[in-house]
Amino acid sequence: MARINWKRVILGGFVAASVWGLLYAPVHPLVEAHDSFGRPVLPITPFRGATRFMRVLVVLTGFVQGTATVWLYAAIGPRFGPGPKTAVIAGMGVWFLTSWIHVLWAVFTSVRLTVVIRPVAASLPIVMLAAMAGAWLYKE
Repeated sequence: MARINWKRVILGGFVAASVWGLLYAPVHPLVEAHDSFGRPVLPITPFRGATRFMRVLVVLTGFVQGTATVWLYAAIGPRFGPGPKTAVIAGMGVWFLTSWIHVLWAVFTSVRLTVVIRPVAASLPIVMLAAMAGAWLYKE
């Protein structure tokens, strides 16, 4: 079995995170619910009034998710084969886990689940495209 090419995982993760960020930015205002202070009820993107540290954490989270997606693509590639289908499977895996965290966040903070569904559902096709972009750069 081939070793994972970590340089390509990081590069692909950077690309996946960038694609996700660029595609989600125009969708965010349409699907994200905010409280009376203008803060989003889900921790998906930076918000008005956020500290610099919080904004950095949100951006870094995107890179962690992108890198995790490409790493998962590399890890499952020998079983599923290289290509967009495997990238979508990896993207779905990471999307499911991150969406689960958002749902738990909503439950623990008494946010209605109907508020969570729109941003989580809107992110699914974006994550798929981001996963395919990041996986496209991955080579063993």
